[in-house]
Amino acid sequence: MLSGKRATVFAADEKLGETVARHLARQGAEVWVSGLDTEAVEALAEKIRADGGEAHPATVDPTDPYHVREYVNAVAAKGPLDASFNGFEVPAHRAGVGVPYRELDPSALTEVLGEVVGAQFLTAREAARVMAPAGRGSIVTIASTNGRSGRPHTGALGAVAGALEALARSMASEYGPSGIRVNHVRATRLGSGPMYHANALGRPVTVDEVAATVAWLCAEASGAVTGQIIEVSGGEQGLSESVAHRGHGRERHVELDLP
Repeated sequence: MLSGKRATVFAADEKLGETVARHLARQGAEVWVSGLDTEAVEALAEKIRADGGEAHPATVDPTDPYHVREYVNAVAAKGPLDASFNGFEVPAHRAGVGVPYRELDPSALTEVLGEVVGAQFLTAREAARVMAPAGRGSIVTIASTNGRSGRPHTGALGAVAGALEALARSMASEYGPSGIRVNHVRATRLGSGPMYHANALGRPVTVDEVAATVAWLCAEASGAVTGQIIEVSGGEQGLSESVAHRGHGRERHVELDLP
């Protein structure tokens, strides 16, 4: 599905980024994996090569504008960049998860919002800059289902997710004339904070299922898909855990957010 394509995966030293990188490589992409943990990204590159794929590790801070630009320039100097994914997130405690808003320090929200959205913006912008001359490319951002669920005590997670969805739509509109597609994955089972698992499938969604969706969005098979929010949650209800507990043991109707 991605034979002959070249892709960058930022935050590949985290579980989601690692899994996405391995999926892209299995589909034939040459993958440039980066993160702050040098040993982790080097180990990942070795795993990909052992599986028969092609990978290049690097130490990159996705929140540093200069570092990101230099890195993307170096990748693009070796050939066209076809796809870019950033799995960067912050620990739940830094996002204020579990703290009521009336007690939440405003800096916990504003700093995390700026850091995560800023990192996704930086990597997407630099990817688009080098993709534009070729007239093609796919950029995928990601966040949790907190962007639409309205769960309590999730700190900055809802604000981050909502902002990234809006950013993806705006970038898709701006970069579309250059042949660049931008989509956002709204996913459950991310590492930050408590996730609510009651869904239409009746089981948790796996990180491999999320990564497979990202790989599809990077492929030509999704060539007409841009500016979309693709939810990978098994038909999650989006109810708070307190509501779920009140209904424990009783059959509950699951309503899907369908167009």
